[in-house]
Amino acid sequence: MDIEGVRQRKILLYDFYERLLTERQRELFSMHFMDDCSLAEVGEVAGVTPQAVADLLKRVCNRLEKYEDLLGLAGKARAIELALDKLENTPTNRKIIKKIKALVV
Repeated sequence: MDIEGVRQRKILLYDFYERLLTERQRELFSMHFMDDCSLAEVGEVAGVTPQAVADLLKRVCNRLEKYEDLLGLAGKARAIELALDKLENTPTNRKIIKKIKALVV
């Protein structure tokens, strides 16, 4: 997986599990990965060194991966999405699939 793919995976897992993180973890993760702030910029706002930010983000990313290993929500959602895409190819199912996708994707 390339760097952008790794970043997108982290954001995907964050979308599923952000409520399991502390407010500070969410804030710093969001600043770095979503707002594209550097470690130095995040550290300046948080009042810590860039290394402290890097350490926290590494712990957060490891925690997100652990949640996915335990719960598998992102993987299950992807499997559902793929299954729905296959079903969508039939005209009869398109309306039903559209409604289901709105609920689960």
